[in-house]
This record gives sequence, structure tokens and C-alpha cells, in this order.
Amino acid sequence: MYFLYRLFICIILVVSLSSCSSRIIIVNEISNISEIGAVVFEQDDDLEMVEKGIPGNIKFLEVILENNPDNYKILVLLSRLYAAYSFGFYEGRLEYSLIAKSHSVLSGHNFLKESVNRYYFKGADYALRAIESRHTGADEKLKVPESADYLLKTMRKEDVPALFWYGFNLSSLINNNRDSVLLLSKAYLIEKIMKRIIELDPEYFFGGPHLILLSYYSSLPPYSNEKLDLSLFHYRKLKERKDGPFLLADLYFARYYLTRKQEKEKFENIMNGILKHSGKEKEYIFYNKIAAQRAKIYLEGIDHFFQ
Repeated sequence: MYFLYRLFICIILVVSLSSCSSRIIIVNEISNISEIGAVVFEQDDDLEMVEKGIPGNIKFLEVILENNPDNYKILVLLSRLYAAYSFGFYEGRLEYSLIAKSHSVLSGHNFLKESVNRYYFKGADYALRAIESRHTGADEKLKVPESADYLLKTMRKEDVPALFWYGFNLSSLINNNRDSVLLLSKAYLIEKIMKRIIELDPEYFFGGPHLILLSYYSSLPPYSNEKLDLSLFHYRKLKERKDGPFLLADLYFARYYLTRKQEKEKFENIMNGILKHSGKEKEYIFYNKIAAQRAKIYLEGIDHFFQ
């Protein structure tokens, strides 16, 4: 850790003492290295180490960003890291606090909710800044369905990372704040963004747009059989992938679709299957480990989901 701290200080000094043009070159090189580093986080199943490591990397990137505020890669990386940090460590604890019967656990609920919201809001903001860096006025256009449609049609495959992480952070915020009229009023963006990503790059983040739409159609009102059918459609799309089991697909399917359908036995079977999975798919081992943690929580609180 001391070595990393000294390296951090040296890089900051080099950047601060460089000319404007040289500084931008250095920042761009750092963004390329950091992009690889973010992927490395997601290929590690030592959750305790990852949880401790992400905040330092976030602060490092935020300092670097000051020298090039419109750096697309760094903005996207920050959005992705905030999403991983909130989803991987705080959201699970928040859900546990909702279904736990222990007073000591419940007492920390408000702190966890504030943390989850803060990190997802920051993640969404950085992604939106990344979109703005390539599409001036995007923030205002996304506030109106018609102009959002037009904006999304102009986007290309290189816009997908910013779009996806904006949608991921926003959908997570909405899921955790379904009593917020303001956030629910933005829910339409989730569907529009993820559909556009499916047109441009459906395999991004291991089929991530299908994952988000799976939960979207089965968790947000108004509820209908038609929306549940769409949720099932996107789950099946995820299961068609050939890269090995991405356990978040099963986790989301059980957590949102099966609870809405009130199919308790299937829910238990899928959650137990996640816990028994012993594969080591390097590409998403971090998220598979998170899925196992979350499956354990859901099984312990199964009566919270079923009547």
C-alpha cells in the first residue's frame, strides 16, 4: 500500500508539472491503464480486497480527471467503479437490512440506503458527463421522451459503455427508491437505452442490457402479464449465451420474475443452484461471487418475498 501511495503521488506531481498538451497525453495513457485495472477488479473473487481497493482507485481517477474533465474513458471508468462498489457491497447489505429481523441490522438501514443512493447517483452523473462529452446537450434531451429517442438514434457502438453504465446506475437507483416519483418518472429511459444498446452491442457487459430489461419488466409498475413475458424473453436471451453461467442472470430472474409470479419452489431451486455453482469463469467471477452472496441473503429471507 505504501508503494502504491508513493506511485500515486509521483503521478500527480508529473501531471501537475507538465504542460497542458503533455498533461493530456499523460492522462490519456493513465486512462488506458486504468481501464485494464477496472477489468482486473471484476476478475477477482477476493471480495474483501476488492472492496478495500475500489475507493482508492476511484479517488485516484477523480484527481486525474481534474486535469482533463471531458476524458471519456475516465468518466466511464468512474461510473463503472461506483456501480460495482454500490452493487457489490452496499446494495446487498441494504437488502439484508430490509429482510433481517435483527434490530442491530435494521438500525443501519438508513445509512446503507444513503450510501447506495450516493454511489449510484455519482455513477450516473459520471456516465452522463461521458455522454455529454460526445453529444452536447444530451442531459436536456434525455429529459423528454421524443428528444431522447432522437438522441439515442444518433449514437453508435462507441457510445455503448457510457450509455450502459448510465442505465445501470439509474435503474439501480429506481429499484432502490420505488417511492420516489422523480426517479420513477425517468424509468422510461431504462427501456429506451437498453433497447438501443441491444441494437448496437447486445453482448456488452456479458449481455448486460438483457439483464437490466429482465429486472425492469418484472419489477417496475404498472405490472402486467405482457411485461412478465418480456422479462422472461430477456432471461432466455441471457441463457443462450455460450460463455458459461453468468449467475446474475439467474439471480435477477429469481429475485424479480419468480417473486412477481410467486413461484417459491423455482425460486429456491435457482438460488440453491447459484450457491452450489463451483465454476471459475474469470471474466465475471466477481459478479458470480456477488450473486452467491445475494442468493444466500434471499434464501434466508424467503418469507419476505412470498406470501
